[in-house]
Amino acid sequence: MTDTELPPYRALLVVDTKGFGSNSDADQGVLAEMIPDVLGQAFERAGLAEVWKTALFPHGTGDGYGVGFDPRFLPAVVSRLFDALESVLAERDARLRATSRYLRMRMRASLNVGPIRESDGESSAVAIGAAVITTHRLLDSAPVREVLTLSDPDQTFLSVVLSQRIFDDVLASGYATLPKSRVVPADVEVKEYRGTVYLYVPNPSGDLLKNGVGKDYEKKLAATEEVRNEGTSNVIKEMHGGTAIQIGRVHGDVHNSGG
Repeated sequence: MTDTELPPYRALLVVDTKGFGSNSDADQGVLAEMIPDVLGQAFERAGLAEVWKTALFPHGTGDGYGVGFDPRFLPAVVSRLFDALESVLAERDARLRATSRYLRMRMRASLNVGPIRESDGESSAVAIGAAVITTHRLLDSAPVREVLTLSDPDQTFLSVVLSQRIFDDVLASGYATLPKSRVVPADVEVKEYRGTVYLYVPNPSGDLLKNGVGKDYEKKLAATEEVRNEGTSNVIKEMHGGTAIQIGRVHGDVHNSGG
């Protein structure tokens, strides 16, 4: 038996769009085309245009996008990219507002690093490895989702989750100019993954300012919903397409397949 070579260490950034599936097919197409453009603008604004232009295994995910890059750029990405992306998303929202108030682009972002092998064509995936799976697991974790749920949709456009490895190697080691005190640890459990992640919100708003980010997010969300529902009865705002959905607590996006 021969030893298998360790794949090169790569940083991996994946984003997706909140509520993507609740849009019409036409609007999904509009948003899908915008996603790489928004990311490219954010990289350029952060002074990282070359990282975007030379990105490894760039790939669309339908409601999002993923890129790999050399880990040496991680301090700059952590320190500058997410603030730039928040700014670009806020500007894009103003443009979307002129078209339709029901069309939004709010994103979750997950950043991780580890050994990643590019696909040799035998798999439908463009990148392979446990680090890739973990990156997507973190993107789908409850804490990073709750950030967008608990914040003002007209103010907070981005929720970021950093892996433990990113925190240890980039923030705790002092390579990034973003202070480690700006991120909040949260315990997550998504399918087979269990661990601690670190949340970063470039522009917190709404209940995030009152209740905080990360810890006890389940209780905070329940408390927030209780306050919002107190003293109200069948009050429905922003009906779209003639369909009203009243819900309590849900995980993930709500899809309405009715006409």
